[in-house]
This record gives sequence, C-alpha cells and structure tokens, in this order.
Amino acid sequence: MTTKTRNPTGWGYVEDALDARERKALVPMAGALFGGALPDAAPAPPAADIALPRTRVAVPTSLADTVSDDHAARVLHARGRSFPDLVDLRGEHLGNVPDAVATPRDEGELLAVLDWCDSRNLAVIPFGGGSSVVGGVTPEGTDAFPGVVTLSLQAMNAVHDIDARAASVHAGAGILGPDLETAVKAEGLAVRHFPQSYFHSSLGGWVATRGAGHFSTQHAKIEDRVQALRMVLPDGRVAETRRLPAGSVGVDPNRLWCGSEGTLGIITSAWLRCVRTPTARDGCGIAFERFEDALEAARTMLQAGLYPTQLRILDPYEHMVSRMMAGRSARGALMVLAFESAGAPVAPLMAAACDIAAQHGGAAEARDGDEATGDWKNTFFRQPYLRDAMLDHGALLDTFETAVTWSPVPMAYHGIRQAVLDALGRECGGGAVTCRVTHAYPDGCCLYFGFFAAGERAALKSQWQAVRDAAAEAVIAHGGTASHHHAMGRLHRGYARAELPEAFIDALHGARARLDSAGRMNPGLLPAP
Repeated sequence: MTTKTRNPTGWGYVEDALDARERKALVPMAGALFGGALPDAAPAPPAADIALPRTRVAVPTSLADTVSDDHAARVLHARGRSFPDLVDLRGEHLGNVPDAVATPRDEGELLAVLDWCDSRNLAVIPFGGGSSVVGGVTPEGTDAFPGVVTLSLQAMNAVHDIDARAASVHAGAGILGPDLETAVKAEGLAVRHFPQSYFHSSLGGWVATRGAGHFSTQHAKIEDRVQALRMVLPDGRVAETRRLPAGSVGVDPNRLWCGSEGTLGIITSAWLRCVRTPTARDGCGIAFERFEDALEAARTMLQAGLYPTQLRILDPYEHMVSRMMAGRSARGALMVLAFESAGAPVAPLMAAACDIAAQHGGAAEARDGDEATGDWKNTFFRQPYLRDAMLDHGALLDTFETAVTWSPVPMAYHGIRQAVLDALGRECGGGAVTCRVTHAYPDGCCLYFGFFAAGERAALKSQWQAVRDAAAEAVIAHGGTASHHHAMGRLHRGYARAELPEAFIDALHGARARLDSAGRMNPGLLPAP
C-alpha cells in the first residue's frame, strides 16, 4: 500500500513536491508568462504552527482507537485542495475545521462512530483522498451543529474480491488508485482510470464525485464503470446493490449514490468494472494549426465510430506552456491520440483516425513516446505541484472545466476564454488562459481551462472568486455544465439550479429526509430546497 507522506498544506505528497531545481527553473518561466517578475516565495507554514479553534467534542474512551482530535489530523482533514483551500492553509489561523477525525477500519467501527455522532448531533463529513477542488470536504455550512467529525475512509482499503471472468474488482472505498491498479494486475486486469489526483485519490472519492480519468474516452465517467455499491446509510442501515451487467427495475440505485458526495450515505466499498490488461497500443501526437480544426477532427472520429482510448487536445496556449516547461517551443494545437486493446488490432483504427485528422489539417508528429505527447504526459501529474510552488510566489492560478455539445463548442471556447481574460485584466492587470479537451463524446466534449496571473497575496481569494464568477457566468451563458468531473461541492452549489430541475432538487431533499432526517451528512452542500 502507498506509504508516502500526505502534504498537510499542499497537493499530494511531500516527497513529490517540486524540488529546488524545479523551483529555480519555474520562476523565470512564470515571469515570461506573466510579463513580469514574481515576488519572493513565502511557503505555507508548518502544520504545527497553524492555530485551530479548540475542539468542541470529547472523544469517548470506547472510540479512542478510531477517533482523534490531534492537531495534525485536524489540519490535514480541514480542507480539500481547491485554490481558496490552499490560500487558507497558508494563514496563521484556520477556522471551520473538524473537531475530530474518525478513521474506522471496518463497518463495525464506522457504525459505532455514526452512532456516537447521532447521539451528540454532530455533523459528519466523509473524506476520501482529500483532493476535492470544489469545497466538497470543507466544514462550511455546519453552524447548526455543536461539532463536526470528518470521517476518513482511508483505512477501509482492502481488496475484497476479484472476478477475473467478469473483469471486475471489489474493494474498500478508501483504496488509492495505484494500489487498486496493482491489485488487479496479477489477474490480467487493469483499472485504467487515471484522474490527475490518481496517486492519492480513492475509489470511494471517485464514485462520490462522479469523477473522470485519463485513458477513458469510451468509459469516461466512473459511474459508467460502477457495477455495484455497498453503503452505510445515515440512519444506520446498510444498503448493497446487486452485481448486474444492466437492469431496468426502476431508478438505478447506483446512480442515486454516484455523485451524492456523502449527503445520502457513506460508500464503504464498490465493485468496479475493469478492462483486460492492454497488450496492443498505438499512439502519436498530431499537430494542427488551429484548435478549431482539431476539435472538428475529434468530432468526426467519434461520430464515425472510432473511440480512441486516449483523446486529448491542447489549444495553442496549453501546448505552448507544456512545451515551455520542457524547455522547448511550440506552435498551434496538439492532439494526443492513442488506441489500445487486449489483443484486437489497433493499427487500422489508428490509421483511420490519422486519416480523418489529415482531412482536417492535422499532421502526425511521431509515434507513441515522442517529445510532443511526452511533454504533456510528464506535465499532467505535476501541474498541481506547480500550482503549489506558484502560489508560494503569490500567483493566482487555477483550473475549471465544463462540457458542451459540439454545435456551440467553438463559440463556447472563445467566449469563456475571453470572459476569463477580461476578469484577469480587471483583477490583476492581465494574465493568461489555456484550454484542453480532456474527454470527448459523440455529442460533445469537456473543455478544461486553466488561468494564471500575478496576484496580490492579501487579496488572492477575492481575486480568485471574481475570476471564477466570471468563468461560471460565461459557462452558463454558453450552455455548459458547471462541472464535468470535479463534482458540485460547495463551490458549484450556487450554480446547480442552472442545470438541475427544481423537481429533481426536491427529490434529492426527499431522499435525504428519509435517510438523514437531521441533515447531518455533509451539511451545506446540497442546493437549498
């Protein structure tokens, strides 16, 4: 199992943070992007130096092995890893923190914790890997309760069963991505679900947030891969769905709990559909003069029945940044394309895709492993660590994503990008915006934007909020979703009514009332009824 040290005030693991050499190279590059020098670094304080409110709960002796009010545990579980979360963690005092952290090892211990919380009317916030960037685990909106307990699922990380014949695995909700992948490998299976948080996000977190991963064009969203779930409900009941390839007996119960973010119960384990370990692979980078041509090529491929295992498109700005970080130059857009299988030929599929790309002005640069795709892959998992380092220098930078049907995609891309650029100009005097297509479907795609600028340390959260508000308004105006795969969380709660029917919001609250009449599970997250 993974043994690295979780960073209590930053992304991922302490061991994987940018080293001195990487940080030294980052500063001049940032200056080139922002058009000026950044201030000296002011890193986050040690977790031990961050002042916390006094805990309001007394941990009973019977739960001493499961529940802790230790300072370090409270800091680690106080926030997710959104930009405002990271700004908070750079302060000397942290409010809105859990009073205690529970880490049950099995359902028996979990039920004991819930029984204690129920007896004391304590709010409960389920916590997977803690990588939420939408405020999904931040103890806000809990004022009606005399205390808050964050419930970490990471100790419930066992692999319970592997059904090699059905290509599926049953594991505890707390298992991390690499550990799950390792577990199924011996059976000739692969999970192949690689979100950017892959190394420290959990199976339960993927399901609870309806996450999406790299290498997932055909099965982009985790809800398409969930075969069955086991839930501990707020009222103490245990619910387990059946393992079936498909069904139509009423509303799919898996779909009710996928994306519920802890408000309708706690996912304790899941059966997940896997794939056979790929043995055939072909991929390349394809260069386009214009982002719009790459988009049209992708649409044509998918509507022709070609489903690359990997299909990502970097706009010229994203392409430039990824190559700049590798010390090289770039121009135009880049499509990262790959097919893989457990034995079926992939060369004809690759040839057909490249032919479609050529019809839209695309030129294959090289086969899999070339510099263009390699630069992007190497940057992908490092980007959040870069954000930490840039934030040390007072930079304003973040990402957001949406999904739009193909017809308005070009207009949405330009409109959203311009709205964010305008907001950066008002708030920071300028900045930059990048975009990449991370997931594509026959009817549309996910546009994943990044923005960055030189900020003001004392005003970073207000600057960020102004830019995100401008982005959200532009997304809604162009018919996009508030979130393709980052979940709703508290960040998108205010925009939920733009896409969730009023009757559906009522149904959610009706379900919650039957399962959690006190509303103690992750309060402050659902849109108001």
